[in-house]
Amino acid sequence: MKLKHLAATAACTTALLAIPAVPASAAQPQPARPGVAVDVEAGSPKEVLAYWTAERMERAAANPAPVRAVRAPQDGPDRRSSAAGTPHLTASAPAVRPTAAPAGRTTLSSTTSEASLQAAAAEDIAVAQDVPASTSIPNVVVGKLFYKAPDGQDHTCSASVIVSDTANTIWTAGHCVHLGDGSGEAGWSTDIIFVPGYKDGQEPWGVWVADRKYAPTQWIEDGDHQSADLAAVVLQPNTTYGRLQDNVGALGYQFGSVTDHQDAFTVGYPGEGYQRTDMDGEQMMYCYGNTEDAQPFWPLDDRLKMDCDMGKGASGGPMFIGALGGNPQIVGANSHYESDATTGERISDDLFSSLHDANAVAVINEVDASA
Repeated sequence: MKLKHLAATAACTTALLAIPAVPASAAQPQPARPGVAVDVEAGSPKEVLAYWTAERMERAAANPAPVRAVRAPQDGPDRRSSAAGTPHLTASAPAVRPTAAPAGRTTLSSTTSEASLQAAAAEDIAVAQDVPASTSIPNVVVGKLFYKAPDGQDHTCSASVIVSDTANTIWTAGHCVHLGDGSGEAGWSTDIIFVPGYKDGQEPWGVWVADRKYAPTQWIEDGDHQSADLAAVVLQPNTTYGRLQDNVGALGYQFGSVTDHQDAFTVGYPGEGYQRTDMDGEQMMYCYGNTEDAQPFWPLDDRLKMDCDMGKGASGGPMFIGALGGNPQIVGANSHYESDATTGERISDDLFSSLHDANAVAVINEVDASA
């Protein structure tokens, strides 16, 4: 079988590294800290908003990021990981509620939203369902990401507001902001906008223009889907609302080496799905269940796996825990699924995220340092 990304990615292989014995007296080398690449949006907010005409947004919404094959493992998991030797790092932050929601906007009280989540999570949901009240708080922490790829094609992904010192940052997949093919500066997506709570062409909380993008260098250089298909986008303040986090709140995060989580949700805007013909990318959808280690017997591959039939367009949507207790925290981002090596057809409803460990910590720390 082979892995397919939900959006454009680059081929990546893995191999076992022979580690020579080190005398007890020898100094132990410290693993390198993961690097973060940053790109500043070249266009002004006025220029980017002018680019996204209603017609262009409509075409992009029907054109979720293209799928490119990633080289498949020949015998079990990939045999090299660019994450090998990277230290395990942890970081966490609680979710925040909005503090400046404009008067007259439709919101949901914490009691109402948590009761709704309890009802939605009565049993595991691997067949994605519509998110009720997707244009209202707290659901609008998730939204649709529009961007122009380096080849000039317009595409969409999903993203979510994440707690940060900027109060204006979203979290998504690395392949939504860069090709991950070693092309450096030429591989960045441009003209990025985020529409929180997008639904059937509606923009209930306005349009937010990217200011700068952050992605792990392991993604930029290697297209590492195991530990680096993740990214953050810091947005420009909106002329009407100001900072996004103040208006709609933000998901917290829990980054580290843990892969197994109970009571997890994943949310996004799928334009297609496994054995589904009813997805068009216009409606926010969700799955619910548990995450687990994608390769529990292979220590260099700690991707998160969740049963969910969402496909292209859901890329970058958050996997999060804690929602049933009122503290939703991101633990992953929708990245890719498995497909048959011969036919290219998706073979199951398994949905994968890169491990949100050292690279995720490095990215959010870099964002906070820039605030």
